[in-house]
Amino acid sequence: MSCSVTRTIPPLFVLFALCILHPTIAWSADHGFAAEIRKGEEFLAKLFEPGLDLLPEYKGAKVYWLYHDNYLAAKLLEPSHPDLARRIHSSIHRFGVEQSGKIELLFGEAKKPVPFRTYQLLEVTNVSGKIIKTERVTNNLLKGWEAYSDLLLMAAIAQAKSEPREARTNYHRALQLWDGHGFADPAQKKSGIYATYKLALAIIAADTLGESLPFRAGTIEQLKRLQSDSGGWITDYTSTGTAHGLANVETTCIALLALKRR
Repeated sequence: MSCSVTRTIPPLFVLFALCILHPTIAWSADHGFAAEIRKGEEFLAKLFEPGLDLLPEYKGAKVYWLYHDNYLAAKLLEPSHPDLARRIHSSIHRFGVEQSGKIELLFGEAKKPVPFRTYQLLEVTNVSGKIIKTERVTNNLLKGWEAYSDLLLMAAIAQAKSEPREARTNYHRALQLWDGHGFADPAQKKSGIYATYKLALAIIAADTLGESLPFRAGTIEQLKRLQSDSGGWITDYTSTGTAHGLANVETTCIALLALKRR
């Protein structure tokens, strides 16, 4: 659920309301990762493009993803940049897109996230050379999803309240894919590099379930190292921990969501 905040509401009430409405992303000035969070939010805010009222996939990109990127950006910017968040939400709706069916599970908004289904990458429209795209799940079940660490962790998050036993099973299945550097699932083995957002998902899943994450300290340190000078998070890294790729919106949002958790 999104919330809009008018300028007439006292700041302390705004903070209190945000903590209630979005407990997973509420934080204060004395938060242990305040500097990283502030830089990450500014990275997102600087990408905001007036007129389209959307963020491109990364700086200089011509593609603008409604889901997952802009949906996530609106969620993560609500506490610090409520006006930008509102404009992003409005822009998504203006393009006639209401959901993806998967990423919303991070905020308890996906109706039937599990079992996972195959997805489509759709081009919504083209605005003067700027391509508006979105991701949408289909009705077809996704075979073999249990082999992928990110989907196991997302399933654990989605099932935490309704199916806690199954949620913990999926969480521990994901941990078994940890090789000391990152999650070595089929995607990693094919590319040879590790995905940054999977580190963040592990933190979110552990906190959602109240489970310990054996490599939590190292995971957080790696996340901090993968934040670029621009404030955004780099998409991937190598087995030596070296950043690989560019800072983009989706990775930054999921990293912020993990660091904002208490």
